[in-house]
Amino acid sequence: MSSLKDGDSLSDFFSGKEILITGGTGSIGSLIVKELLKFDVGRVYIFSRDEIKQFTMRKLINDKRLHFAIGDVRDYRSLEKVFKENSFDIVYHTAAMKHVVICEENPVEAVMTNVIGTQNVVDIAREYRVSKLINISTDKVVKPYNVMGATKFIAERIVLNANYTSIRLGNIANSRGSVIPVLIEELVKKKQITITDPSVTRFVLRMSDAAKLILKATQLARGGEIFVPKMKAFKLSDLIEVLLNYVAPQFGIRSEEVKVNVVGLIRGEKLHESIIDELEVPYLHDLGDLYIIDFRNPAINAYRETLVLSSNVAELISKDELKEIVDEYVSSLLSLFPKTR
Repeated sequence: MSSLKDGDSLSDFFSGKEILITGGTGSIGSLIVKELLKFDVGRVYIFSRDEIKQFTMRKLINDKRLHFAIGDVRDYRSLEKVFKENSFDIVYHTAAMKHVVICEENPVEAVMTNVIGTQNVVDIAREYRVSKLINISTDKVVKPYNVMGATKFIAERIVLNANYTSIRLGNIANSRGSVIPVLIEELVKKKQITITDPSVTRFVLRMSDAAKLILKATQLARGGEIFVPKMKAFKLSDLIEVLLNYVAPQFGIRSEEVKVNVVGLIRGEKLHESIIDELEVPYLHDLGDLYIIDFRNPAINAYRETLVLSSNVAELISKDELKEIVDEYVSSLLSLFPKTR
């Protein structure tokens, strides 16, 4: 079982570490980068295929410890070049196709990135004896109902079988392409909001909390386990109420001006998400703000009666908490869409 020794700290753990982040310019990847640079790490390498995002990150983060490499996890040779030229202590694998609709429409591409790409990263990490690889996973791997969830489930298994580690996250509030930014921008630009079903519930983590839990899981990881943060959930109808009555007025839009389109669940979408499968419960250990699923180490205590498996029975965040979360995104938009008088 993973445990911390007396005196251990994240600062000590990350000191001098050489780190690679696949998909490091994405929402989660860049979050990890910023958090790592708070410590006395060695070099942090960004491996991604979008040169514009890399160029932008270079401008925004002026740190000599930050390095960049253009490449694609689907291309083993581009990965191999980076590993031949460097020696990494930790690899964070965040590169993935993550949008449910896009993956449904492009299943082969999703397999190439999420499955083959993950296998490439794992193979090269093992070849070069990387001690820790942390795969960023998703709650959609539990009872997968769509292409994204199915491919990320296989990715989890690839990582697990290689004796590396995954951390399974829910919705990361305000990350690029997630529900809050998408709905707010539609509200501001079109005075409308398009939703699938107001009864939808989703697990949610603030970006800052996600980053800290990812680093904590890295420190605790011994290989062959899955970390699951304890998360609250939100109901889509509550979010819509906050957008109409709190966000809209900040942009000079009256709530009655906003058209709410309800289109029904899209292909591959669940009404509620699960974060842990019932079959994983016997291997579940409580670490405070994290659970750890360790299939080699059955749990002594059973959590079946009190464990929250699904977002529809999880504790819901309050509307005041939702306001705080949307404020983080709204503040970045107000300069672009000033309130009209």
